[in-house]
Amino acid sequence: MRILYIRFKNLNSLVGEWEIDLSHPSFTSNGIFAITGPTGAGKTTILDAICLALYGCTPRLNKITKSGNEIMSRHTGECFAEVIFETSSGKYRCHWSQHRARKKSDGELQAPKHEISDAVTGKIFETKIRGVAEQIELISGIDFDRFTRSMLLAQGGFAAFLQADPDERAPILEQITGTEIYSQISICVHQRCSEEKKRLQCLRSELAAVNLLSEDEEKQYNSLLEQISLKEAELNAQCTDLRKAISWKEKISSIENELLSLSRRKNDLEIRRENFSPMSKKLELATRALELSAEYASLQALRSEQETDRQSCNQFKSELPGLESKVEKAQQAIKESAAFLETQKSMQKEVALIIRKVRELDLKIREKKNPITALSDTVSEMENSLVTLQDKNQKDSVTLAESKNNLERVNKLLSETSSHERLIENLAWISKSIEQIGEMDKDQNEKKREIDLAQKELTKLDNLWREQEKYQQKLQKDLQLMKEMFSGKEAELKKTLDSRDLASWRNELTQIREKEYLLEKLNESVKFIKDSQEKLCKLNSRHSALVSEEKDLQKQISMKMTESGSLEREMKSLETQLSLLNRIRDLEVARCQLRDGEPCPLCGSEHHPYAQGNIPQPVETRTMLDRVRGSLKSVNEEISGIRVKLAQRQKELEHIDTECSELTEKIANENASIEEKFSTLSLQRSEDDIEETLEKLRKENEAGKSIASNVVNTAEKLEKAIENLRHSLDKTRELLMESERKAQVAVQDKKQSEQKIIQLNKEYDTIALQLGKLSDDTLAELKHYGIDQLPMTNLNSVVSELTKIRNQWIRRQEEKTGLEKQVSLLEVQINNKNEKIGALKSDIEENQIRLEALKNELNTLINERVALFGQKDTDTEEANMTDAVTVAESQLENARQQLASITEECSRMKAKIEAIEKQMASRDGQIKTASESFLLNINAAGFEDEQKYRDACLPEDQRKALMEQARLLANEQMEIDAKIQEKTVTLESEREKKITDQSLEQLKLDLEKVESDLKGVQQKIGGIRQKLTDNCEMKKKQSQKLLDIEAQEKECSRWDKLHELIGSADGKKYRNFAQGLTFEIMIGYANVQLQKMSDRYLLIRNNSEPLELNIIDSYQAGEIRSTKNLSGGESFIVSLSLALGLSQMASKNVRVDSLFLDEGFGTLDEDTLETALETLAGLYHSGKMIGVISHVQALKERIGTQIEIVPQTGGKSIISGSGCRRVESGVILKEA
Repeated sequence: MRILYIRFKNLNSLVGEWEIDLSHPSFTSNGIFAITGPTGAGKTTILDAICLALYGCTPRLNKITKSGNEIMSRHTGECFAEVIFETSSGKYRCHWSQHRARKKSDGELQAPKHEISDAVTGKIFETKIRGVAEQIELISGIDFDRFTRSMLLAQGGFAAFLQADPDERAPILEQITGTEIYSQISICVHQRCSEEKKRLQCLRSELAAVNLLSEDEEKQYNSLLEQISLKEAELNAQCTDLRKAISWKEKISSIENELLSLSRRKNDLEIRRENFSPMSKKLELATRALELSAEYASLQALRSEQETDRQSCNQFKSELPGLESKVEKAQQAIKESAAFLETQKSMQKEVALIIRKVRELDLKIREKKNPITALSDTVSEMENSLVTLQDKNQKDSVTLAESKNNLERVNKLLSETSSHERLIENLAWISKSIEQIGEMDKDQNEKKREIDLAQKELTKLDNLWREQEKYQQKLQKDLQLMKEMFSGKEAELKKTLDSRDLASWRNELTQIREKEYLLEKLNESVKFIKDSQEKLCKLNSRHSALVSEEKDLQKQISMKMTESGSLEREMKSLETQLSLLNRIRDLEVARCQLRDGEPCPLCGSEHHPYAQGNIPQPVETRTMLDRVRGSLKSVNEEISGIRVKLAQRQKELEHIDTECSELTEKIANENASIEEKFSTLSLQRSEDDIEETLEKLRKENEAGKSIASNVVNTAEKLEKAIENLRHSLDKTRELLMESERKAQVAVQDKKQSEQKIIQLNKEYDTIALQLGKLSDDTLAELKHYGIDQLPMTNLNSVVSELTKIRNQWIRRQEEKTGLEKQVSLLEVQINNKNEKIGALKSDIEENQIRLEALKNELNTLINERVALFGQKDTDTEEANMTDAVTVAESQLENARQQLASITEECSRMKAKIEAIEKQMASRDGQIKTASESFLLNINAAGFEDEQKYRDACLPEDQRKALMEQARLLANEQMEIDAKIQEKTVTLESEREKKITDQSLEQLKLDLEKVESDLKGVQQKIGGIRQKLTDNCEMKKKQSQKLLDIEAQEKECSRWDKLHELIGSADGKKYRNFAQGLTFEIMIGYANVQLQKMSDRYLLIRNNSEPLELNIIDSYQAGEIRSTKNLSGGESFIVSLSLALGLSQMASKNVRVDSLFLDEGFGTLDEDTLETALETLAGLYHSGKMIGVISHVQALKERIGTQIEIVPQTGGKSIISGSGCRRVESGVILKEA
């Protein structure tokens, strides 16, 4: 990775936008360059810009976020940093920026932006802050920590790797060399080992939880299951018979209940039919009346029409006299309307003559009014204009006087403050000077604060040094005490082990425990053989008894089978006899038709012995048959019972044979196991006193176990105590060395702090001198404006006051110009208005004379018109007369129309009366004929008269309801009769089955008892089967668990061995081992660089601590000493060689072509400095570019290519040197 180009803006003291082109020939030709300048000028800011552009943070400030940005220059609103770098995969541009709201210096900070892109094509790869950091690490292979340790050795962290503890060096080496996998492997091994042990413990716990039945218990459960299963079958058969009988009883009871219910329904139906009888008769009459309804409806229609015409005729006759009276009144109204019309027309003619004269006068009056109105308006407008001009002229005169007074006042003020005119040109310069004074005052205060802090830090470092000296003395005492305790514990351990090592005692204890286990197993085997032999004797005795029982049961079955065959033959004979007797009984009808001497149609015999009676009855035969059937059933049940017992005995014999075989085999296996265990214990088996021998061996073994266990436990405790003491010794030594190193560091820091205070005092004096000169120059100018001193706490008030003075002078100058223009304008306006006022007054007088003459002429015409017509309107009066004539004509026409209408209506009514009377006379004959015909028909239908017929008629809905009710009653009668017949036949059929004689209640009690017994039996069977099933599953589970434990023990052993080698919870064990090898390689690279700078030193590893670093001093007879007590110059040389070694190692994973070193050269003498620079310059041949930051003068003289940081006033600096440019608004101004 090589840095090619740096661009940044407004970072710390480097205000503005700057470019540094590291590809410039000045940099590429020498391979080494220096960044120089006074302390605090901004040298390290260039390195901060590189870190900021790449990673968004710096070694001094860490991450820059929205909440705070301490690197942005003061009084600026934005900053950015940009770097172009090159790797083997191409060139990349990385840009970071942040600004305040509206880019104002007092605006709120906004979120920073970060992006990475291709420097050639401009393609953007990532714009998220976290994503850019990941892209940088992916492209370059270096994260921020590795960058600051291998490429950019920042201020204060130059010797970070050299001073790091061993545990801190391993992660650093991991990051640089990319070997983090060793820590991960170590942690994974530790985790896997713990997981495997937990898995083994879990398996053992699961095995201990498995409980099995003994063999005797299992056999007992199987035997009991067979017995209970037989009982279950028997109870199931009883349940089936009882349920069948109960069902039969319940069915008969149900049929009887249904017949009883049907009988009740039949009685209820009879009552309802009887109640419906009157309604049935009513329905019959309504049905007969319905046949004559059409004829009756026709007759009623004729009658209704006749009555309607009669009523209409009477009504018309009563209305006719009124119409005739209305005709006479209408004729009189016509005469009166004609007379009124003539009177109105006469009045209209008289008024028309007067209106014509009045209209002529009105026309003359209107002609006179228009000139008067126009002239009056003109006079009023002239008078208003006159008043307005006079008012304005008065106001202008007042304003003119005020303006002249103001102009005189402004001229006087301007004359008094003529010196303020200089501020227009000098205010910008004064403001800039005051701003610089403020900044320099702040810098002076800041330097003062830094001096105070440095003094405090010096005191703190002195106290720290004294504390470390005291702490070293305490640690030395603790170390001596621990050494004495360590020697005592080692002596005690040697005495406890009795000239043997702990491993041999542990092996002895393991052998004793194994022997103890074998003795326990031997005891179990001997006891098992003894118990098994006793059980075998019992089984043989039971086997003999069962064989005898089996023979007896087989004899019983043979005897019962013979008896069963005899009963079956007898039963068949009786069944044949009963069939013949039933056939004789069934031929009763045919026997009645037989005649003596005539052949029988069935058999042909002429002799008929049963024709006259004496028919044999089948009762006795049926009784005998039932008895034989019962005996046969009993015998068959006895045979079934004996066979069940025989099967049980045979099954038990099979179990005993199997169990005997298994016991014999187990005894043989146990004997073989005993022989094997005796052989393992190197003992001779003796059948007589084997139990006594085992007990004696157990006691001897227990005594040996107690002795070995006590020795091992005591030794382990002592070893643990020794290990703790050893760890404490090591820790104390480390603390002592650390304290010595801290004391040396404190001494070195004291020296640096003293130098820093001297440098800060010099800078403070420089700022004070510059501040005094600038303040004097500024006060000399301020005296012209009445300001004799500068308020350092509120300089802005001076600038504000000067700004007010300048603005006031400008406003007064502008006010003078405006007032002069206003006075001139007002004088011209007043003269013009005076001329207009005189002309207006003359015109008003002339118009008023003309207006008075016109008004006199108008009054004469108005008086004449009033005398003739008053104030009445001519058009209104003319319209009123016209309307009166129109109304009179309308009244006459209405009277004529009303007479015609009434006359026509009277004629129509007379015609209607005549037509109705003719129609009624014709309908009377039709009604009489229809009435006579209808009476004959209803008499034929059984009705005496028309009234009886009407009483018999029913409404349609009522008649239909009665018909539906009659139909439902008939249907219900048929349904009940059919069901009674069906249920009676079914009841007879069921009663003939004769399944049982017991009552239903007794049957239910018996069934309940049998079901309860059956339920108990089934529960027992379920429980036994579940126990046997669970036991079988447990056996399988136990076998599998034993196999799993054996496999897991092997797996645990394998991981234990690996864990002992490399496993640890934090990954340190394997990491430190692996990084110790890496450290060895790195030391080799570092020594190559160290030899180039000095032949005095050689770096080596500490044999006891793989990651601890020592140094061989050739000038001190090859003395080996720790790197922790190196001087400042020695630390720098060693740190530089380590940094170069790390860079060379890292190049295997990441090529590092740029290296930046910040400070540290001030601790070197001239020869060592020269050697270090030559070494760094020599890296140019390997393609590296080295940048050195320092304020050391000797360094500036030895390095030709330099980037110089030059401080300016106000705490700002500029950059000069080859490849350095300042940019403003995107335009390069010059090469600095």
